[in-house]
Amino acid sequence: MLGIGTGTAVAAPQTTLLLIPVVTGFQIAPGAVPGGLFQTIPMKATVGGEPGVARFSASTIAPFADQYPYRYLNLNWRNLATGATGAADLRHWQDDPTPSPSGPYGREDLPLEVVANTGPGPVVVTVTHTKDYSNGGQWGSPYLDTLLPGAGVVLVP
Repeated sequence: MLGIGTGTAVAAPQTTLLLIPVVTGFQIAPGAVPGGLFQTIPMKATVGGEPGVARFSASTIAPFADQYPYRYLNLNWRNLATGATGAADLRHWQDDPTPSPSGPYGREDLPLEVVANTGPGPVVVTVTHTKDYSNGGQWGSPYLDTLLPGAGVVLVP
């Protein structure tokens, strides 16, 4: 169906991959993460668990690497039937197995999954990738690091 996830009855959750994965910008040491020069992050959507609700996350959660806390995903959606919109940030990597005693750094506070109250209908989703070395604005601003945004349409029951 060309990447269109079709929702089924509310009692039967269904998970589908978005048609286009997120492709990050050029990754080069020392500020790179494992996986090559360009990262591909497939996204998934789950619908049908609750009426009018879609759950979004990376389809595979990456193992922790020291540069991941400075990277996160930006999810935006629009319900084409109602015009409702929403946006949220999320991470696509596991928790730090040895967290710093002084507390987290970067965006370790972000969830692995976004629960979006989209309402029923076709929902267009876009996902971008951000790098943030700003240290709360002290060292500049976060910036988009997206070569190709992730995208898809999900039918939410």
